[in-house]
Amino acid sequence: MGDLANTVAKLEEEVATVRELRKIVERLDTEIFSRMEEIEEAGTEILDLHGDLDNQIAEHDYMAVEQSAATLRGLVDVETVLPAIDTVLLLTALRDDESVPDLALPLASFADDDSWEHPRLTQEDLDSEFKAALVRADQRWQEVWGDHSWDAEDEQHSQRAEDRADAEKEAIKDRARRAGTHLMELVDHIGETLWPELVEAVEFGDRERAVRALAAASSAARATESAYKLYEVNLSIQFESSPDSMGAMGEFLSGFQGWLLSEKPG
Repeated sequence: MGDLANTVAKLEEEVATVRELRKIVERLDTEIFSRMEEIEEAGTEILDLHGDLDNQIAEHDYMAVEQSAATLRGLVDVETVLPAIDTVLLLTALRDDESVPDLALPLASFADDDSWEHPRLTQEDLDSEFKAALVRADQRWQEVWGDHSWDAEDEQHSQRAEDRADAEKEAIKDRARRAGTHLMELVDHIGETLWPELVEAVEFGDRERAVRALAAASSAARATESAYKLYEVNLSIQFESSPDSMGAMGEFLSGFQGWLLSEKPG
């Protein structure tokens, strides 16, 4: 009976050990799932920003646009995302009894430089498009009115000046809209290209690939600061050119501008 009792006691001890190990694995699974969910939810929120920006730009709500750009940078914050990535990779390795990944941080990957590919736009690009739009407008005017018989030369000049002014206002609107669209392109590049790459890399345990994707996303997110300034400048030009073209926001800004001028000492 003594040998049997010892065998039973040993089995009970082994069962208890297995149960404890199972609990540890369950805790690991829970933590891995939680951190992975954080990473994936960030990707969903990034994609949601496209719709937010679309509405905000359509309404010329520049303050909301600025906040959306700041939200994007927060979602792609390296100091938040990288620890989540490393936690998933480390705990997965421990759970699966695999070699622990090298968690050394390659700081060069996060250098603020021009080495990463993402949508780019400058004021020079916008101005070039603006000039091209005016050239096309002049060509269309010539096609429509070139053979028209005018009662007086002044009438022709007046009509041409009026149409030219309308074309310029439209080109100014398009320039501001294009600057806003650039912000959406940066969001889409991160949400549709880089974040899925990052998630897949983490799922495959490829830290180097995940870090590269995060570095590229971080670079694109940083670019939203200058992209917003570009949008703000060109929206200001639109307001100066045609406040009515900005709808409710134009009315608000015109009213605020009027109030400021009325408050100045006479």
